[in-house]
Amino acid sequence: MTLNAFVAKNAPTACKGLLLSIGMSGAVIFGVAMNAPDLSSFAAFGSMLALNITPRHGAIAKIFGAFAGCLFLLLAACLGVFLSKSSFLALVLLFFFSWLAALPKKDIMYISFVVKFAAIAVLLNYFDFSFSLPMGLYFCGGLLLGLFLSLAATAFETENEQRPIDQLRKLLHGDINSIGYSLTVPVTVVISSLIAANFSYANPAWVGLTVIFVSNSDPHLELKRAFARITGTIAGTVLSYFILDAIQLPLRLALIVGVLAFFLPFVSRRYSLFSLLITCIVLILINIAMFAQGGDMDLLLWRSIDTVFGCGCVMVANILMRFIQRKSAHE
Repeated sequence: MTLNAFVAKNAPTACKGLLLSIGMSGAVIFGVAMNAPDLSSFAAFGSMLALNITPRHGAIAKIFGAFAGCLFLLLAACLGVFLSKSSFLALVLLFFFSWLAALPKKDIMYISFVVKFAAIAVLLNYFDFSFSLPMGLYFCGGLLLGLFLSLAATAFETENEQRPIDQLRKLLHGDINSIGYSLTVPVTVVISSLIAANFSYANPAWVGLTVIFVSNSDPHLELKRAFARITGTIAGTVLSYFILDAIQLPLRLALIVGVLAFFLPFVSRRYSLFSLLITCIVLILINIAMFAQGGDMDLLLWRSIDTVFGCGCVMVANILMRFIQRKSAHE
């Protein structure tokens, strides 16, 4: 392969990586400059979300996708807070969003991604994670930054994804995954989270979060994803430990986040490497958010334990569903 061909092949991926790097590290740097490092991580997550949910289908689709996704997340979070007084209703809402996130097929990724974050908002609220107005403002600021960067990349992209409204039409017309396997996702999310809470895990929501992102309605892919997530997460936790042990200043950590984020698009189809990078990024951002409390070093081991347990629950659910389907087929 010639140098020109290599550059042409990798330029779109490098552009996306550069935008993620600028969006996430820039959000943290802005938060630190505003003397709010604990809130800067929410802006970084907002920027990452906007850059991932805006489809490559022109400026109008990007704007609509970002604002519609943001509004849906806001409504989900408010509904979760409203139902928080009833544990049963909150779990029903978590079950519904987790199931809805598992329904869309691969070409309806916008809806699946947005609903996954809606489920996470409900999950965090159920386990007493307190949302605040400043958090929401920084998160929305990060969303706007990510949207701006995504719009800037429109000139370099080809329109190879469906508009959000077209994806919604396909979903409503029945372009969905297997109902049976889709139902295993919400069941696993709810049961695994409650088990973790019963055994006094440091953060039971992390278990449910893991299940939401690892679970897949493809029975053959799910086991591979779970195993790759376990190995990648453990490696990412080890890497983040060495980084956080050597570097404590939020500004320097912001640059590390930017470097790691740049490589995310390059490893998006290599789930173990992607898990390594995203785990390290998330743990560094959490450490920045907890900078005033001395960081998150004491919880790094718990992050690995939670993730391994969540992946184990996904594997067990997958094997049980295979067994049930095979037994039903023989009968």
